[in-house]
Amino acid sequence: MDPGPSPRALARPSLQPWLWTLFLALVMAVPVLRMEVGTAPAPLPVLGPVPAFALIDQTGARFEPAQLVGRVWVVDFVFTRCPDVCPRMTERLARLQPELETGVELVSVSVDPAFDTPERLAAFARAHGAESPRWHFLTGDRQQIEGRVLPGFAAAFARGSEDVASITHGVHVALVDGRGRIRGEYDSEDPEALARLVADARRLAADPGV
Repeated sequence: MDPGPSPRALARPSLQPWLWTLFLALVMAVPVLRMEVGTAPAPLPVLGPVPAFALIDQTGARFEPAQLVGRVWVVDFVFTRCPDVCPRMTERLARLQPELETGVELVSVSVDPAFDTPERLAAFARAHGAESPRWHFLTGDRQQIEGRVLPGFAAAFARGSEDVASITHGVHVALVDGRGRIRGEYDSEDPEALARLVADARRLAADPGV
């Protein structure tokens, strides 16, 4: 006579299908988690501190870097008599501005400050879609700009004479964090570099400690 299954066999429950599904999902998730951890972006480099300066903006108000402590900002160099490069660079940044976080500011420093009065800078901003309370066009003392601001941002610049046609300058933009440190340089004529600028600015705005 068949005694049937033993009590021990009857007492051993089978693993339910939903438990197998959960187990397999967890096993499959482990490599994905490892991959995500392994591809985390590296910290942005610290290229140096922002140089100290005191200039005036397009409204005639005094402007210093201390005003932007706690905020991320993007810096470039322009002049209003520039026939092509500066207008294009300004218009590119104007198109990027909506993609930046709300707290990100822009700063454009004139390399022709004797000519670029606040009024002329304001007109330049209007002409190229750069009017914004978060965009500061700066002018002021030429010696301070050429001797401190441009070298402090490692910006290429040359002026062979008083003729405006002799002015040449770099087209890179710099990214500054909320602690006044330069964290990146980007070619304004390279779409991929500008995409990195937006991504890096967002990272800094989201986490000032990055």
